[in-house]
Amino acid sequence: MSKPPILLIKTVSVILFLIILTVSGFLLFLTITEYHPDPTERLSINGTGIKLPKEQKKFTLFTWNIGYSGLGKEMDFFYEGGKKVRPDKKEFFDYLQGIERTIHPYDTIDFVFIQEMDSRAKRSYFIDEKSTILSLFPAYCSAYAINYDCRFVPFPVTNPMGKIIAGLATISKFSPVSMDRISFPTDFPWPKRLFFLKRCFLVTRFPLTGGKQLVIINTHNSAYDEEGILRKTEFATLHKFIIKEFLKGNYIIAGGDWNNNPKGFNPENIKTGDVVKYIKPLVAATFLPGWKFVFDSLSPTNRDVDIPYERGKTKTTIIDFFVISPNIEVKFVKTLVTKFEYSDHNPVIMKVVLK
Repeated sequence: MSKPPILLIKTVSVILFLIILTVSGFLLFLTITEYHPDPTERLSINGTGIKLPKEQKKFTLFTWNIGYSGLGKEMDFFYEGGKKVRPDKKEFFDYLQGIERTIHPYDTIDFVFIQEMDSRAKRSYFIDEKSTILSLFPAYCSAYAINYDCRFVPFPVTNPMGKIIAGLATISKFSPVSMDRISFPTDFPWPKRLFFLKRCFLVTRFPLTGGKQLVIINTHNSAYDEEGILRKTEFATLHKFIIKEFLKGNYIIAGGDWNNNPKGFNPENIKTGDVVKYIKPLVAATFLPGWKFVFDSLSPTNRDVDIPYERGKTKTTIIDFFVISPNIEVKFVKTLVTKFEYSDHNPVIMKVVLK
């Protein structure tokens, strides 16, 4: 057998060297530009809102993971077994406008929680969804907590997701004392952590009589966590924070996309004709015992995106809900059944009164 030509060996060596150099340079760039949020960050508050009346006891809340306007009913998603990376441009704008139309009738609600809202990302055609959604509430104040900031996500290799800056926002009719981003602990090793979310929850405080506070928490917990390791750590972080606040005599409302079923969830209660699934592991009995897990048991709030949405075929579940402290009473909770037309989540509305 003849020896490989020296020229071929040199060519292959140069190509391998260039590949290694390119990959190394790319990882170095992402490492240098990696998002490193502090454990707790005081956020800038946009707008002013109005002063919370001392006699105010009743409050309404709205929560929705809008799926960056990219996961409407026609979409599947490569990371869950589908084929698509993002919708085509027309579909994207149809979803975004549908989200605006859905939210707009609730522009007098007291508190609005939004998750998975892009401020600049290839997957949402670099449209500033944050400004778009916040413009629906011109007299409100708000804060935006980034939980995803990557200069370039290289997956899938044939059609990379590219740049993503996204987060969650709390929009308030009332002027708060403060709005803070609090990081969840993460344990992704390098270089995996360069491409993943840096999860957090957003805490907003309002003064009440007697030196107490109304503390509302907007959370977006980890997905793609089959063993539940990250979610267990996140729930422990939330538990510690929430109990500490409650022991001060404060009133606590936590809501958002928990990526977990609430306590008391029963798939047999869903009456929409959807296929319903459990998400394991279930919420531990030691997580906020005696507190109320508030959700509409009749309708799912989330669907799988392995295939486009088809009622009776696509798997659904409930992962968007509220948790309220024992000193708060629930008056009403309802899931808005959008048939997942504009997002892979349905919005949830709740009314409460402080005892």
